[in-house]
Amino acid sequence: MKHEQPRTKKSASFRRKALLTILVMLIALGGFGVWYILQPPKIDAPPVMNEPDDENDSEELDLDAPSISQAGSKERKENFYTFLLVGTNDDYNTDTIMLGSVDTDKDIVNVVSIPRDTMVDVDIKIKKINNAYGRKGIDELRKQVYGVTGVYPDYYCLVNMDQFIEVVDIVDGVDFYVPYNMYHEDANLKYNINLSEGWQHLDGKKAIQLVRFRGTSASDYGRMEVQRDFLKALAKKLVDEFTISQASDIITVISESIDTNMPVKDMIWFYINVARTIDFENAITFDTMPGTTTGRYNGQDYVYLDPQSTLEYINEKINPYTTDIALEELNIIHLQDR
Repeated sequence: MKHEQPRTKKSASFRRKALLTILVMLIALGGFGVWYILQPPKIDAPPVMNEPDDENDSEELDLDAPSISQAGSKERKENFYTFLLVGTNDDYNTDTIMLGSVDTDKDIVNVVSIPRDTMVDVDIKIKKINNAYGRKGIDELRKQVYGVTGVYPDYYCLVNMDQFIEVVDIVDGVDFYVPYNMYHEDANLKYNINLSEGWQHLDGKKAIQLVRFRGTSASDYGRMEVQRDFLKALAKKLVDEFTISQASDIITVISESIDTNMPVKDMIWFYINVARTIDFENAITFDTMPGTTTGRYNGQDYVYLDPQSTLEYINEKINPYTTDIALEELNIIHLQDR
């Protein structure tokens, strides 16, 4: 009968050292995970888009227009990020387009709404910025935003109707003051709107009615203001009513419900380092592009951006570069029937 050799002090000591080494490695890896999440986000340079994507794009390429590659060569401000918030009802036209900046040193967030009927320089009949996504995807929309602002957004977040409803329901709805009665009867029951003025607890289905309503004299501009107020209320609820751990779990679920290029670790970083420390009343501004005018061209209604007003606003609040964006870097056009 074969007997096992007794364990020696040397082998027991070796095993203890091995277990201790493994334990130290696990702790180190766990610490690295925390360190990784707490590190400020790293921004990749914008893609080079000075050549057509395919043969069909060659006719649309404007060789005189500013190249996005120019943005990648500029020196960036430290701890300064840009983002694009986009909403769509039909997964083609983008009804909500917001360009924003986050200065994480000063805890300041600036957001500007770009009207969906803004004219952009594309070689197609309908020259509206809101169909850029439907034609070629989110990168085309980012490209058109760059054309009229000189800023190629670092991050984007695209949300459709169903995703928006889901996001609001994930946080169990939002208490919000509906500024006026909202009523719209549509052939498609999905788009009916019926909200009364006053404080209400809005679940996802009611919230989508709120942000879609345009039935006032202010039309799109009134809707953009309501949308901005609701987004602020939604963000504030995430800060006020949830712990960091709870909010991190919610952010992870939300990230799976939307189309975005922002990693979850970056979302959590912004939540911890910006959302939880910012003054919601004074350090977040929402604006609409200044100096806009309206008109018609080839049977379509358009909003025209004023180059000088746009440039001054962008340089003051959104510009992520250490030097000002120059007027010649913008590609703003104004075609109007006489």
